[in-house]
Amino acid sequence: MSKLDLLFLGSGNAFAAQGRAFSSFLLNERYLFDCGPTLLQQLVRAGVSSNDIEAVFITHFHADHFFGLPFLFLDAKYGGRTKDLTIFGPPAIEAKARSLIEIGFPGVVDAANYTRRYVEVRDGSRDTLGELSLAAVRVKHVNELESFAFRAEIDGRSVVYSGDTTLCDGLLRIVPGADVLVTECSCDNVAVHLSHRDVEEVVRHAAGAKVIVTHLDGRDHPTNFAGMTVAEDLARFSF
Repeated sequence: MSKLDLLFLGSGNAFAAQGRAFSSFLLNERYLFDCGPTLLQQLVRAGVSSNDIEAVFITHFHADHFFGLPFLFLDAKYGGRTKDLTIFGPPAIEAKARSLIEIGFPGVVDAANYTRRYVEVRDGSRDTLGELSLAAVRVKHVNELESFAFRAEIDGRSVVYSGDTTLCDGLLRIVPGADVLVTECSCDNVAVHLSHRDVEEVVRHAAGAKVIVTHLDGRDHPTNFAGMTVAEDLARFSF
């Protein structure tokens, strides 16, 4: 069975707690989950070319998860990208991406030598891209935005990514049977994120999964994340 290799380009929250880059990771150096504005410098530090990325999965449109797309396209233009790119995201992903790119780097995708394909995800949607199968469920984060958790399966093995969420039915539905669970944890007193107690409840539903916590706010965890792996910027894990 295929290995699942995860490279964390960033592990921090929107406030870059402890100087961490914004939460984002690469699966098998081909599939990018969330795309914050610290993307390019982290790819450079990791020695990974953005041209190797085949798909981007956007969980929601908050800036720390989405505003790196113009930089990805900028690097594509001047880095000679020829490989097609697929961007999965919430409804209106194409319109929002085009608007953001025109604000950030007007004309950067004009006469590009590759095709950009946008795929809208919805609650319960399923898609495939080559060897990867993707399932999406809507989760509860903030009222202003639709937010999603993803389950990516490759060769019978699966990674679930919570995105930003609270403890909700959608998240608990998608985690059972996962080989790897990547979950946010912004600890206590943040109503729109998972507390440490919420994470422990999610982990119970994902029995047997390797658990990695990310999107950290820098606070101490009451149990020191016992039994879990704590993401760090540029950390690599293989399962």
